[in-house]
Amino acid sequence: MKNQKAMAVQIATAGDEAWFDKNLDRRLRLRNMVAGEFDDVVGQPPVGMTWRTIVLEAQPGARSRQAIALPIGVDADALSDTDLFELFVQVAPPGARAMIASLRKVKLPQGTGTRR
Repeated sequence: MKNQKAMAVQIATAGDEAWFDKNLDRRLRLRNMVAGEFDDVVGQPPVGMTWRTIVLEAQPGARSRQAIALPIGVDADALSDTDLFELFVQVAPPGARAMIASLRKVKLPQGTGTRR
């Protein structure tokens, strides 16, 4: 079980890194959730909804992920970073804003993340 979660997170992280590398002007991403990515998300989403993941990149290589159930018809491409940030804050645990602010201040060592 632990190995499955590690593999799910590894897959999700690799996909997020590639997406942010191709979308240099974006700080947030909405994507389908990778099965097993979150310990606290089990079972089916509410009727008419689907499990998604909002990924916030505080700086290259420093990201935070948050699960969210959204209506099936939501078009990820139609949501701006502002829209996604509002959703992220609504579903993130208490203290998420402080954690994001601290991530933005941290200087990552060279080679962490591929963008500069």
